[in-house]
Amino acid sequence: MQPSSAQPASSALASRLQRLACRAVLYASLWFVLGGGEGWWFFAMILPLLLWLSERWPAPLLRLRWRHLPAFTGYFLIEMWRGGFDVAWRALQPVSAITPNWQRYPVRLQQTSSQRMLACLISLLPGTTVCRSCLSGESRVETAWLELHLLTDNNDWQQSVARLEQRLSLLLAAEQPLC
Repeated sequence: MQPSSAQPASSALASRLQRLACRAVLYASLWFVLGGGEGWWFFAMILPLLLWLSERWPAPLLRLRWRHLPAFTGYFLIEMWRGGFDVAWRALQPVSAITPNWQRYPVRLQQTSSQRMLACLISLLPGTTVCRSCLSGESRVETAWLELHLLTDNNDWQQSVARLEQRLSLLLAAEQPLC
């Protein structure tokens, strides 16, 4: 008796369908939370596109050092609130408390995905946002860098960005911890 080649194909199909069903539930949960339970007709229209894109271009998940997640989450939430209050305080001042300036920050993280995450998270620090970047995976450069737009010209931004980068290196398993 010959082994059936249809069985491996059917198990692969079942695995793929199970993966798509899990993603559909995840996307629906996110839609419910972010959309407040409204607009399901729109979600139903874009769900096939979301599922197709997630199969076509899968995004690798970052591996974490889970023991550092609570500390990073606490730090991140505090810095996010500090950033929001800082910008609100500056906007409400009768005399402009903003002296914009541009600075380049050399990135010490090695992985391109980690560098991208750093670039996204910097914008939540008080008075900083990333405007341009040259990351290690995007070009052949020795040192990756981020160009930041700052609301003030004090030097506190360097310490804040370095602290965020250090905490991110502790959290991400693909990185060597920066100490």
